[in-house]
Amino acid sequence: LVIGSLASSQPRARRDMAPLGAARQRRKRLAVYALCGVLGALGYATTQALRGGGARDDVFGGGHGGEFTKRETHFKHVGDRWDEKGRHRESGFGDADDRKGATTRRYERETRMHHGLGAETARPLQHTPRSISGGSSNARRDGFEVSSGVANDGDESGNEVNVNDDAGIREPAEDTCHVVENADVWAELTDGVANGLNNQKETSSLCCQACKDLGADKCNLWTWSPTTRACFLKKGDTAYQPLDRRPGIVMTAGAVWPEQPRYVGASVGASSTDAKHPPTCLHTMITSNGQPYMNWQTRVFFQTWLRASGEPGSPLKHFTRVLHRTKNDELMNEVPTIRITPTHKECDEGCDYAVKDRARAIAEWSQLADSKKCSHVLMAEADYLLVRSPPRSVLLAKGHTYDFLFGYIIPWHKDAAPASEKLAEATWGADPKDWPDLKRVPQSGNAPQVVHSDDLSKVATVWADLVEFGETDVTVKNVFGWVRDMYAFDFAAAKVGLTVHYPPVPLNKLMVQPPADTDLGKGCLMHYTWSPILSDSKKNELWRFDKRSFRGGEGSTSYFTVLGEQPLPPAWDPDAGYKLQAGEVVTQNGLELMALMATTFNTGVRALQKFPMGCHGLEDVRLAREG
Repeated sequence: LVIGSLASSQPRARRDMAPLGAARQRRKRLAVYALCGVLGALGYATTQALRGGGARDDVFGGGHGGEFTKRETHFKHVGDRWDEKGRHRESGFGDADDRKGATTRRYERETRMHHGLGAETARPLQHTPRSISGGSSNARRDGFEVSSGVANDGDESGNEVNVNDDAGIREPAEDTCHVVENADVWAELTDGVANGLNNQKETSSLCCQACKDLGADKCNLWTWSPTTRACFLKKGDTAYQPLDRRPGIVMTAGAVWPEQPRYVGASVGASSTDAKHPPTCLHTMITSNGQPYMNWQTRVFFQTWLRASGEPGSPLKHFTRVLHRTKNDELMNEVPTIRITPTHKECDEGCDYAVKDRARAIAEWSQLADSKKCSHVLMAEADYLLVRSPPRSVLLAKGHTYDFLFGYIIPWHKDAAPASEKLAEATWGADPKDWPDLKRVPQSGNAPQVVHSDDLSKVATVWADLVEFGETDVTVKNVFGWVRDMYAFDFAAAKVGLTVHYPPVPLNKLMVQPPADTDLGKGCLMHYTWSPILSDSKKNELWRFDKRSFRGGEGSTSYFTVLGEQPLPPAWDPDAGYKLQAGEVVTQNGLELMALMATTFNTGVRALQKFPMGCHGLEDVRLAREG
């Protein structure tokens, strides 16, 4: 009865999901990791179904005999009461909160959706050619109102605070307790203080205040029971600990985050020729080796970027594809591109690690004037979709970045230790006394991330050097596999002193990953790498959204994919027994988020002409690829 973490694989030469170790020998389509709760007494069980080709979202282990550590492994799942760690269950997992009322409404395709905790329905809106959000908690797009899905989003009065007067952008005031209803969070209980039923508070706000009063050294996470008033005060390794939001959880969770200092600079609309003082805006940057698989994703993402950047007050002002390839390709006239000659030229035609040139290409780009058009860079990837513009509040002061926490990136985990120690030695020297606590190394990667352009220049060179080191070290390659460049970035960030902020979903203002995430929350990006396959209770496959199976429409060749719209999932039916490929139960929120993903993808596809700009047919594409 739990929607757990999913991971899926892709062909050997793909960047984001490539085979790990011995798993390369198996050729099935999808790897699934299901994280299941156990009803009854204390204990927890993690089920893992691994299909053949490994995944970028895997970590250590696989063919190397290690334990797989996935997105939510650090959650300890227990029975129907709390344990000594302060986790609590007040209803059986089968008593899902999303089943409200005897009659559950169906939504009509592309006309009704809702997203977020407690959202009952979405109001159909008049279709407009561009999205309009203005930074409010609800964004209008394509006839839908996309709810933020976050409890207490703003101050207690619900008032909005204008955080960007010059650009007319209004965002809700930040909730300093970061409340999320129907959520739990795993962390150690704070020592030496009353907890649980011995620490009852009338409201979640009072529970939060009790955590604040203890100070960040003693408490940075809390949970509160709306039925028993039990308040649990906790101390986690990070205040940005991912939340457990499975159906049936009735707790309220919150956190006391470190300060996220906002950037203060020139206005969003300002122009500047001074690279040292660029206007306050976001320059979106992706990388690619120019392979056809990457190029069709790039085309779709760029169209969704154009749409989101047209929102009033959007900080999205510039877009660059950094192409690490020896030749130009067919997208040069359609997508703003800077080509960087790669160190590993063999990757033009596919290689064992397709992104081994990415960090060096970004490092070189970060020294060019093109990278200084805005104060900040949004590092993204080709398989993202922009549902709406990010708010200006993700632009943080120098020395701070706004990022996304990947729960499978754990530098201090015992299985990561052999490779982490190698990266630490390459970063700080051979003497472990000179190393910081590895818990100071972020759990992120380079994307998605909003970073000041000056900070990017500092970190990218260190990152590139660590990537090159990893390509020469067997331990790093074997243990970290296809996420080794992500680990390299995290060690580089720790080396140069960047403070990385990565609030959990649904509070993260950058990204969600359907179906692992089940509502958009405050996010603006969707990462469609998890490849959901939807079936009913009779095991009939009803729908799939697997980018690795997209073969293109009529006229597609080995060097060009003719894109077509993808089918939408069926409407919500509470009696259908919808499940994902490893048996995870699909909720209405989760289904509708997947529908939004497919709808956004199709919107991008519809905006494209058949062949890239400047190409009138396949022969033009072929010639363009030959440089």
